[in-house]
Amino acid sequence: MMDPRSTVRFAGFRAVLALGFAVGFASLAFAQNSQYPPQNPPQTSPAPGPGSRNPEQAKARVEEQINRLHQQLGITADQEPQWNAFAAVMRANAEHMEGLYRERASRFNQMNAVESLRSYQRIVQAHAEDLARLVPAFETLYASLTPDQQRIADQVFRYQNRRRGSRTAPHG
Repeated sequence: MMDPRSTVRFAGFRAVLALGFAVGFASLAFAQNSQYPPQNPPQTSPAPGPGSRNPEQAKARVEEQINRLHQQLGITADQEPQWNAFAAVMRANAEHMEGLYRERASRFNQMNAVESLRSYQRIVQAHAEDLARLVPAFETLYASLTPDQQRIADQVFRYQNRRRGSRTAPHG
């Protein structure tokens, strides 16, 4: 008899595998419906993205986000240590992602399709790893917030998901 935890892990693995196949098949279907070879091949320069910005602009944008969130939450002096730890992770994550995007942008014109996908895969994996570092810092901060501050945080994060067009946010 199989251990129930193994069954759950296997079911989760199958769900991830099925999702991967679905994404792969959707990409293939899109590619088949696209005109090939393209009549007007795309320009070889990368689209503007995080890596194509001036690093100082990127840092300024992150600082602006940090300051806005600090103000929205009304962080108190007693909450500053938790806030500072959270903000430090935000800064480190932003710097890490900016470097990956810059690296990708610098090599974009020389990458073949496989290299481009692998480069994007590294960015997505790094994003997940950065979130894994951010969540505990935010959990600690969130636990130090008053119920009113937590309500504001909940609203701010819901708004950000909707603004970004989150596929998981309810629409309507």
